[in-house]
Amino acid sequence: MSRSVTGDCIAAVVLAGLAASAGIAAAQDAPTATRTPVVTVTGRRLDSQGYAAPPQYDVPIATLGPLGDQPILDAPQSVTVIPEDLVVNQQTRNVNDTLRFLPSVEIRDQQGFEISRPQSRGFQSSIASNTRLDGLNIIGTTEVPAENLAGIQVLNGPSGSLFGPETPAGVFDYILKRPTDAPLLRYVEGFDSNGVFTEQADVGGRGGPDDKLGARLNLLHGQGEAYVEGSHVDRTLATLDVDYHLDERTVVEADYSHYSSDATGLPGSFVYDGASSGASKSTLLPKAVDPSRVGYGQPGAGTEISTETALGKIKHSFNSDWNFEVGGLYQNAIRGLYGVTNTLTDDKGDYTVTKNFTAVPQFTIGSNSAALDGHIRLFGLLNDVSVGTNGFINGQYSHKTSIAVTLTGKGQTLNLADPLVLPNQPTPQSGGLYQSSRVFEQSLVFGDTLHFNDQLALQGVVSTSFLHSHSYAASGALTSQDKRDGVTSPTVSLIYKPLAALSFHATYASSLEQGDQAPTNVINANQILAPYKDELYEVGAKYAVTRNLLLTLDAFHMTRPFATTPLKTFEVIGEQRNTGVEAFVQGEITPDLSLFGGATYIDARLLDSGNATTQGRLIVGVPSLKSDLVFDYHPAFAQGLAATFTVNYEDRRAATNTNSSFAPSYVTIDPGLRYSLGLFGHHATARVQAINVTDEHYYISIADGAIVGSPGANTAYLGMPRTYEASLEFDF
Repeated sequence: MSRSVTGDCIAAVVLAGLAASAGIAAAQDAPTATRTPVVTVTGRRLDSQGYAAPPQYDVPIATLGPLGDQPILDAPQSVTVIPEDLVVNQQTRNVNDTLRFLPSVEIRDQQGFEISRPQSRGFQSSIASNTRLDGLNIIGTTEVPAENLAGIQVLNGPSGSLFGPETPAGVFDYILKRPTDAPLLRYVEGFDSNGVFTEQADVGGRGGPDDKLGARLNLLHGQGEAYVEGSHVDRTLATLDVDYHLDERTVVEADYSHYSSDATGLPGSFVYDGASSGASKSTLLPKAVDPSRVGYGQPGAGTEISTETALGKIKHSFNSDWNFEVGGLYQNAIRGLYGVTNTLTDDKGDYTVTKNFTAVPQFTIGSNSAALDGHIRLFGLLNDVSVGTNGFINGQYSHKTSIAVTLTGKGQTLNLADPLVLPNQPTPQSGGLYQSSRVFEQSLVFGDTLHFNDQLALQGVVSTSFLHSHSYAASGALTSQDKRDGVTSPTVSLIYKPLAALSFHATYASSLEQGDQAPTNVINANQILAPYKDELYEVGAKYAVTRNLLLTLDAFHMTRPFATTPLKTFEVIGEQRNTGVEAFVQGEITPDLSLFGGATYIDARLLDSGNATTQGRLIVGVPSLKSDLVFDYHPAFAQGLAATFTVNYEDRRAATNTNSSFAPSYVTIDPGLRYSLGLFGHHATARVQAINVTDEHYYISIADGAIVGSPGANTAYLGMPRTYEASLEFDF
């Protein structure tokens, strides 16, 4: 069997180890913001006998943009950090795999393997505003590997006051690995049940005068057949992260990464319910089919993605009270979208096949951030003051002519019960690329947390934003624009801590976001709608049961204008209103058992649509109940041996705006084992895991057509079938 890809191991505990060793004590002693430019990072943690230490699934510190590093216990928002230990032990390959452990988060696939948008609390994210790398905006609809990440931080809810205009999906911040203080030499060999191998080397350490220079090199390559016979996946990752400590208070960081991924032959999208776009009849979402069956994708059809990212930062601590940070990032994402669309033509399972997407094949982004935060006393009261700016310039480049091509079965009617491999058709000439859109966002942020006493604080944050959006025709002519200067997004929060380990908060936010851009196949193609105003009302509580166990509970009411294509024009037709409750737990339940996960209930509905068929209906693709739980059992009596058990549950999801059909509820179960041992000062870990062990057939993603460029239609993607993973990690 041919070799294919897995990226199943990530290096040592960076963020989680740092936070647990230093963060909680500082957090409980002083509720003020901190930003420490000098970070000590170590490799894999071992106990006194050389065995791997218990995993750390609690991360008590989060970075909240210009506010700096904040104890999650004190933050008046819903914040969750996926720690590196969880990423490593669950053998995740990309951010899509990793985010599935968060019950408030969904992934909306778009044009194929790893091309997606994350969403939180039932709201979709934008192309660039909601996704960040070490706090700097990146393209959210390109592939992001997990092998170079030290964790993922998710801030739920609209955060325009902190980060400028963005959708109410919140902020997805992917945290880079940093150079280690101790020498690091790690090699990982991974294997998937379809004969897939991946090799990874992770090397780092410090050197030069007084060890001021740190470096970390991460290399990965894998290729071969995926879970469909005849499919092929090829992934290559190369990252270099360096830092230089100019003195005890100042550090300069620089990072570069190249990631390329080709995936062909995997199942394509399933498009249905096109009646409102002019089709002769509506179609319902069909029953999920076996994703490993040949024919739902086509040989050679898939994605060819290449992403280059360069990032730099300077961090300086003036003293124990005042800190400064400035950074910049440039990213170029080239997306060869040659995947398959299976469009249902009736409710008997008949369909047609189109190869190649007309979606944007190239994005560029240059982003920036700067922040000064510190503490001052006014009239005897402590104030945590923050001043900052962040923003980006995003360029989008489209094909001058469509590259989509129809595949036919030589007169045969295609049916889901009997999918066929179809004769390939050459990709039409695109006529080259042209700049189809340019978005400029820059925001000034001002924040103050006023502490009346040790128990009560009032936080106010406001951003003033400059938002310029332009779209262009292939000829270069301006087709649409929207300019807004000096628009504001305020957030006000009341924080009450009756006990050092218990906090309550109430938050109101009014957040601006860029209006959606119409897809290319509607009357008002590429038109940029006027900015939206989103609102949030939230109350919540957090309780640190122990130093290593945090419980959170939040209730929220959120609204956002809703745009789609009711006929042939993309426009706002009403308001999306999501009301819900989320509960989360992370950390050690007992010394032998760790838990990460929770449950989220959401009532997501379309209001004021002016159409009786959609008024008050459930929003497409949002489950009313979603629960994700990861159990990690590492008994002291069996040193080095641990068992993991992951359960993902989603209630049924509306499949159409009229709620005429639903995607059924589903459960996936992922059991796993690992064994770690220290030998002569070195370390080795073996891991085995079964993903979707019951081989459940389900849809991982259900999306309204406006999101994926199919006016009036909706798009679904299949979840992964049963897959076995194994890896062997060596630390030398």
